[in-house]
Amino acid sequence: MRDEIVAALRAGRMMPAPLTNGALVRFQRMVERSGAGARAALVFGERDRIVRELRDFLAGPLSVRLSALHARDVLAGGRAAAPFDIIVRDRRGYAYGVVFRRLPDGGARLEALRRIRNALVRYTRAPLRGALVYDFHSGRARLVRHGGLFRRAA
Repeated sequence: MRDEIVAALRAGRMMPAPLTNGALVRFQRMVERSGAGARAALVFGERDRIVRELRDFLAGPLSVRLSALHARDVLAGGRAAAPFDIIVRDRRGYAYGVVFRRLPDGGARLEALRRIRNALVRYTRAPLRGALVYDFHSGRARLVRHGGLFRRAA
């Protein structure tokens, strides 16, 4: 899902049908390449979850804001943006790292957010104001700042 979202943002067109279809095709290729015999029910359950989570993402405010970005505001994506999924610039010219993940529940979520904050502090290719973390599991976006403060992003 992350790769399809990044590719759509870099291309400047985040349309629901191509995004969902691309994510499902990538998932199907991964299942075929694994060679392991996956149970059909599990594969279909995962496909339904991918569609549901992408639909929730596309209906949310973070998707709307990212879709409104111009191509020049996408500073890096994919491997060039590592450890983030994409680096974008907002209207005021500040750069942010964007992370699309399925965060775990409980204390493991806090640890994942700490790792993202540590990556934000260590990132040296561009001065980042913060990191936007979208959690596919909960459908929420959080803003992680250098100081370690976590808050819901609009």
